[in-house]
Amino acid sequence: MSDLQDFIDDLKERLPIESVVAQKVQLTRKGNRFWGLCPFHAEKTPSFTVHPSRNAFKCFGCGMGGDAITFVRETEGLEFFEALRVLADLAGLQLPSKFRGGNEEERNERDQAREALLQARGFFVACLTRPDAEAARQYLVDRSVPKDSWKAFHLGWAPRDRQLMVRFLRSKGVSDRGMLAAGLVLEDEGQGILKARFWERLMFPVADSGDRTVGFGGRFLPGSFAEEKQMGKYINSPEGPIFPKRRLLYGLEKLQIGLRNQPDAPVILCEGYLDVIQLHRAGFQTAVAALGTAVTEDHARRLARTERPVILMLDPDEAGRKAAARAGRLMIMEGIDVRIADLPDGQDPADMVASGRTQELAVRVQDSWDILRWRLDAWSRKTDITVPAVIHKAATEMAEWIASTPSPVVAEAWANQVRAVLGVSEHALRKLISPDRGPQGTHYGDFQTTDSPPNPSHHSHEEVLLRNEREILAAILHDPSAYSRFREVLDTLQLQDSVAMKVLNWCRQQREEGHGFDLEQALISFRQDEAGNWLDTVRQAHHEDPCLALERALDALPGNREQALAAQPDQQVGADELRSFLRRVQISPND
Repeated sequence: MSDLQDFIDDLKERLPIESVVAQKVQLTRKGNRFWGLCPFHAEKTPSFTVHPSRNAFKCFGCGMGGDAITFVRETEGLEFFEALRVLADLAGLQLPSKFRGGNEEERNERDQAREALLQARGFFVACLTRPDAEAARQYLVDRSVPKDSWKAFHLGWAPRDRQLMVRFLRSKGVSDRGMLAAGLVLEDEGQGILKARFWERLMFPVADSGDRTVGFGGRFLPGSFAEEKQMGKYINSPEGPIFPKRRLLYGLEKLQIGLRNQPDAPVILCEGYLDVIQLHRAGFQTAVAALGTAVTEDHARRLARTERPVILMLDPDEAGRKAAARAGRLMIMEGIDVRIADLPDGQDPADMVASGRTQELAVRVQDSWDILRWRLDAWSRKTDITVPAVIHKAATEMAEWIASTPSPVVAEAWANQVRAVLGVSEHALRKLISPDRGPQGTHYGDFQTTDSPPNPSHHSHEEVLLRNEREILAAILHDPSAYSRFREVLDTLQLQDSVAMKVLNWCRQQREEGHGFDLEQALISFRQDEAGNWLDTVRQAHHEDPCLALERALDALPGNREQALAAQPDQQVGADELRSFLRRVQISPND
């Protein structure tokens, strides 16, 4: 880690953190700190502070904190080494080649892909004015989408000629490999020529939180060749490092502005591109949408950071209701106040705006249901709800929702509602909720990767276990020699957290191949992986004695696993082998 840390130290000496943050945040000096409005959540009173002597920032409102690299990474939507390169350029330093990831050819290809996406957006926008795009323009007019919205969301048109964009990008100096890496073209296997992935479709650029175009969605038009051949109504750019669809939200680049402009507005999560565009047109500036996929844990975690209620505004059909229930459960687990806005049958948000029913839409947002009350209402309207077996099924589902919330206050309120609506006793409902629910008695190791130790009372057993497992990896990455002391258990240890398990397997492979490992190598190896962002937090963690931290994290693991197992009895965690090993090395799991 020394080479990387030396470079980062040199970078920070040349580039004060306050000068970096000031490019995004208006700062006011008070004593030895700077204060401003947090760029990561909307607020009226500054709770965001920059501490120059520590080269760090911290928001006391949303909890976000870190150094200049973290700030650039989070505000620009970059991975760690991309953020490092941005800062190096600002400081007039050359980022060493070993930190750029991959070989020179791969790095150039990645840069070419980003350039291809930017140029393609301009190409599609220009094509919307062509004569052959008349049907696309008419479709937007028919859907009551004004030209201001076309411009604001960079709407475009992919022409039928699949070579036109290829020639355009080549004229802009974009390589064929860059186009392929961007997911903009396909290679004809028979003739070996490139052709555009998108053709004869209305185009919707998708941007990351830093407003960089990372991909596209394309919709066929009614009566088009694609519709006649029953091709997909929407196609998206392929999943990849540049376009991580499961983590992106359409409208994400506009969300932070919306949160600032509308400090009391909830986040609205809808289904389609046009829903977002029309909701923004109608003044709902915090509207976003998943990219044609189910809402994921990554989406929920991102929305939780807004610290706003999230109102699900999904299609009012059976598929939409099921999607709302799935999304609701994920958001509940993240502590989000999630609600449902009922829409008229057969109407989506875009339809309501187009038909001039904006005020009605605002009322439906205002009158949105608490997610559990919405599900309870659906159960209560079933004709067979008086049948004991149906009551049991309803109560079981509601108990699972109650067990998902990290808030004891919300859990108690929900339990009262369930008992009142379904007519079940407190004793019966408690039997359906794990008796060991709640984080009392949990254990943590002391190797924390946040600015302050977490409060166990705010975490579920699953969250405690996840932190515990990541503490193990953080410790051995800061001091790889600690691995040898506990090699017998670490060589066979299985972890529940996918990120921690992936990094642990990488450590094992490095050892087996005789390469060794450390945090610097991990940051490079996982630069375009979901583990990369977590590894950046590990880089900034307090680590006075990693070996002792590893010992304590392993010590805490059996108890945390047992409590997670008790909370989810259908999962097998298998702590016996680890407990046996800890006894042999005289580490009591109950100390």
